[in-house]
Amino acid sequence: MCEVCSKDEWKYKCPKCVIKYCSIDCYKSHDCNPPAPKPRIQPSKRAPRPLQLDSDDETDLLTSDQLQSLNCKAMKQILGNPHLRNILKEIDSAREPELCFRAAL
Repeated sequence: MCEVCSKDEWKYKCPKCVIKYCSIDCYKSHDCNPPAPKPRIQPSKRAPRPLQLDSDDETDLLTSDQLQSLNCKAMKQILGNPHLRNILKEIDSAREPELCFRAAL
């Protein structure tokens, strides 16, 4: 659905703010507020902590052992796939990542 007029299906995405719109009129009328740049993460010398995706749900937590098991040659090869990387970038930049993730499945 167009995120500007909410009348038609979206056909385009603003390259600056990633809002989805259906027509040139919607593009011209939207407020283009590009997302803030993501802060660079500095490597930590501390031991890895469990990854917490949703603080209300314990099933979303990974233990240090699970995180370590992801650090393997096969996983690095899979994540090196340019198609998969593009899908992950699109999910990461989506206004509704969960819906984007479900659509990618």
